[in-house]
Amino acid sequence: MIGAAAAWIEAHYRGLVATLIAATVGVRLLAWFAIGEPLGNDGLAYFRMAEAMAGGHWPVDQWGQHAFYSIGYPAALTPFFALFGASVGTAIAANLALAAASAALLVLLAREIAMRPPFVLLLLLVHALWIPGIWNSAMLARENLSVPLFLLVLLASWRLLRGGGSTAALLAGAAYGAAILTGGSALPLIVAPLLALLWTGEQRIRRGLLVGAGALALLIPWAAATTAMVGAPTLNTNGGFNLYLGNNPAATGAFVSIADTPAGAEWEEMRRRLGERGASAELGARAIAYAGAHPARTASLGLTKLALFWAPNVPDAADFAQSRAVATARFVEVAQYLLILGFALFGLLAGGGTPRQRWIVAAAIAGFWALHAAAYVIPRYRDPAIPALMLFAVVGWGIAWDRLRPRPKEALDAAA
Repeated sequence: MIGAAAAWIEAHYRGLVATLIAATVGVRLLAWFAIGEPLGNDGLAYFRMAEAMAGGHWPVDQWGQHAFYSIGYPAALTPFFALFGASVGTAIAANLALAAASAALLVLLAREIAMRPPFVLLLLLVHALWIPGIWNSAMLARENLSVPLFLLVLLASWRLLRGGGSTAALLAGAAYGAAILTGGSALPLIVAPLLALLWTGEQRIRRGLLVGAGALALLIPWAAATTAMVGAPTLNTNGGFNLYLGNNPAATGAFVSIADTPAGAEWEEMRRRLGERGASAELGARAIAYAGAHPARTASLGLTKLALFWAPNVPDAADFAQSRAVATARFVEVAQYLLILGFALFGLLAGGGTPRQRWIVAAAIAGFWALHAAAYVIPRYRDPAIPALMLFAVVGWGIAWDRLRPRPKEALDAAA
């Protein structure tokens, strides 16, 4: 029976993959119709920035800032807005395209580790039904772009590892450059192509230069743009602001509004007086001074942030107040998350791919995690790393299935 099912899957594999990618898009589209989240705060900022760029202007958010929010996600929305008009529906269509791209990248990564077709389909199903992914696709969130870029950095790095040439090196660099333009927390992902280059040996320097060229091809134009807009090249102007939110007397490790910190009363005046870059730099200096003056609390906060990064997103009173359906979805999300995390650890330790492939994934995720100890943590900050964990969770499930499933008597006799 199992053999017949496997044979049927083999015969219909391409169609099944396409169906599950389509289901990924369909589920997210239905979620948008059901949730109907209005634009606000970050989402509205991304919308305004993309709208301005689609109209041929510098990016600018609803507060008049040019580079406070990372440019990557608004830049991805811009061609959609230019072609189809600036609307929430157009932005959601872009999100759906990015979700389909993430699913396709998971298939390519699964192929790199020779995952069997039934488990590739299981991987796509897990990705399609992952509740935070569905939720993010129904709103304007930068994680919609961070996820496929995280996967693309890993894919290009794995291809470098097995001797990939110029194309793989340029792809790794471009994906990395786009990732850090989408969120500064992606900076540690450079460890993935660097490890691949370290272990390949052949033409290491040439390929390393191509990785750098791929990244600079995206970073240099943005550096020139930010110099023109805010007076200096920068990835974004929120670094000091975020550092301060995580390192001040009111800091908890989780998000704390600037209004609830000692600098809250003067923040708007500071921004008018110093500009977006100067105000953030001032807050960054205060954060560093506070951390230096309180080393024990800073260390404790850092450990708290590292723990919060992986803490399950358990529903709270606000979720229950919103609706019972939302609270139930949160409980389902917690179950999904714990299964993915537990089996991913098992899969990374027990096998799947080569040891070097697993080390690249583990190092990329570890660096991404560690950087979040500097500022503050909210649950969606881990979302870019989750699909990579899904891949190895399915590896873990496959290993467990092979070890626990009943074996035919002939195979048992042969083993004996």
